[in-house]
Amino acid sequence: MDKSTLNDMPPIAVADIAKMDIAETMLAACDRHTLAGQRDFAILRLLIDSSLKRQQVVAVNVGDFDFEGCSLRVQRQYQRQDQEQDSELISLSVETAHALQDWLSLTCDPNAEPSQMPMFTALDRAKYGHRLTGTAIYGIVKRAARIAGISEAIAPEKLRFCHISQNGKLNHPNELAQEPNCSHSHNQAAIVLSETGLGAKTPYILDEFSPNILTALLTDKRSLNTRRAYEKDLGYFFMAVFGQPPQEAAIAQFLQLNRFDAIAIVLRYKSDLIAKGLKESTINRRLSALKSLVNFAAKLGKCNWNLDDIQTETVQTYRDTTGIKPEGMREMLLKIDRDSPKGKRDFAILRLLWDNALRRNEVVGANIGDFDFEGRSLQILGKGRGSQKSSISLSIGTAKAIQEWLSVRETKGKEQPLFPSLDPAHRGHRLTGTAIYQIVEKLAIAAGITKKMSPHRIRHSAITAALDATNGNVRKVQKLSRHKKLDTLMLYDDNRTNMQGEVSSLLGDLI
Repeated sequence: MDKSTLNDMPPIAVADIAKMDIAETMLAACDRHTLAGQRDFAILRLLIDSSLKRQQVVAVNVGDFDFEGCSLRVQRQYQRQDQEQDSELISLSVETAHALQDWLSLTCDPNAEPSQMPMFTALDRAKYGHRLTGTAIYGIVKRAARIAGISEAIAPEKLRFCHISQNGKLNHPNELAQEPNCSHSHNQAAIVLSETGLGAKTPYILDEFSPNILTALLTDKRSLNTRRAYEKDLGYFFMAVFGQPPQEAAIAQFLQLNRFDAIAIVLRYKSDLIAKGLKESTINRRLSALKSLVNFAAKLGKCNWNLDDIQTETVQTYRDTTGIKPEGMREMLLKIDRDSPKGKRDFAILRLLWDNALRRNEVVGANIGDFDFEGRSLQILGKGRGSQKSSISLSIGTAKAIQEWLSVRETKGKEQPLFPSLDPAHRGHRLTGTAIYQIVEKLAIAAGITKKMSPHRIRHSAITAALDATNGNVRKVQKLSRHKKLDTLMLYDDNRTNMQGEVSSLLGDLI
């Protein structure tokens, strides 16, 4: 059942729900071509097929799920006083296990060890990466019911008593020709696949492969931020051209156009973006996402043309790299109350931003186990380096600041985030990039700094100060900034020395 069919359906009263398969209808309402749709589909599967409460769903961690065993560890619904453990292992249907695996394949590194990270996280910008709340799941159910044409509110608790019919199995774009055996006794082929790290799946050669282009494109990207950006930017294009999100039918229709019609449509779209006054970098990002979709489709034989003739806008990068002087940074550090746990945490974060010129995502991605106090080093996930961590050396002051923060840290598991949230609503969750931005902005205002400050502005400031301290030794400072291209650092150095201003002054003195 496609979305257009759902939109044309007449409203359904709750009293008539028994006359139809409500479970299948609400599951079909999830747009599984998007990250949010994959997440919501998996959540609805757990509510319907496993009869879980929403509190049980939000408490599930990534490490609780066993795809090969088709099982999930969840909190007990009812616990007797004589029970020591507060969790139990439940079996999952094949469809529910696949739904969870599809969601995790888009959000988690498949080679990473099972962790205590939440299974279901928020995808909106304000709370991105935080564990979903019960209220959020209520909203997901309500939205799915509305799209399905159900006029009255459906609470998550009602879905616990709806079961998917055996004959009403939903078709999945990536459905395997032969379902894996989810019992604990695997055959020899499953054991071989398990040893290769691929799980008990149907061999690729036997699988009827008919990929959804967008889903395959997003899965091909390691970075979750990149996936979100691609999905969002492609959504703008397809809403403008087809009046609907980038669903399979709309994508196929676009890819089946001839080369000249496609280029004409994209040029018109680009003209509209320019007319709206969007920045050059924003326009280029949206065009880049579209070109990536077309190129990826061409690799799969779904398209025989490209968008290379579409020129991007000229962008002047790193226009202002000066930031603030070391004195300004010192004032910001002095505004931190280092006697409180929050102050110790924020002080360590700012020392990393300045002493090591880290990007905010490199800070939030660090775990406790990545820090080595004796070796004065930290393992970070650098920009554009996938899942491979690199080691950076820390100054004595930064290492002591992190150690001082860890001395008051409540939980100290190696896989726990190095810098968690301390507010009651999200306590223990990994800090987001937005949270670090707010920390920096607040401290800058308190220090009386008039320039708009951000974590990346501190990075600019640290790199410029390093060039000053090394007398413009760009090779040495490149080890700090970790820029791939030396030309980028040359822009910093040019802005620092202001050679153009010096030459202009010389010319002025000649007349």
